[in-house]
This record gives sequence, C-alpha cells and structure tokens, in this order.
Amino acid sequence: MYVIVAYDIRNDKKRAKLAKNLLQFGIRTQKSVFECEVNKKELAIIKKIAAKFSDDNDLVTLYEIYKNGTKRIGDVKYLEVDDLVF
Repeated sequence: MYVIVAYDIRNDKKRAKLAKNLLQFGIRTQKSVFECEVNKKELAIIKKIAAKFSDDNDLVTLYEIYKNGTKRIGDVKYLEVDDLVF
C-alpha cells in the first residue's frame, strides 16, 4: 500500500527522530512529508513511531493512496491506531 505521512512536530529533537525513522519506510518529499510504500505490519510500525515522537499539541496525519482515490486513515494523536476516517 502507498501511504503519505504528514506531520507538524514542535520539538526539534522529536521531529528529527521521527524523520530519521521514517526514512526506513519511504522518501522525504517535503520537510514534513514522507511517501512510503508499506505493508500492513510496516504501517502499524509507522503509527507507533509517530505516536512515540509526537506530543499532544503535535499533528501526524496518514493518507492511504489508491489508484481510484485517496483515503485519510487517521491522525495519530486524535484516533486510535486502528480507527479509520472517510
């Protein structure tokens, strides 16, 4: 599956650690945006990493890209890991 990870992390160290970890899964297309081609297990890992390096006032949003459209699959701090938003 193809996933976009976009984030706004206030703490410089946490933001850098998140970016470094995301490099394992995809490419950085902007300073706070990564494009990743992952399986379900890798997506779960990304969600855990994003939760670890973000605080309550930070935002991390994941988008799953399909051939026929895009699906927003959640904000790490506002939804449970398995919740979906349509």
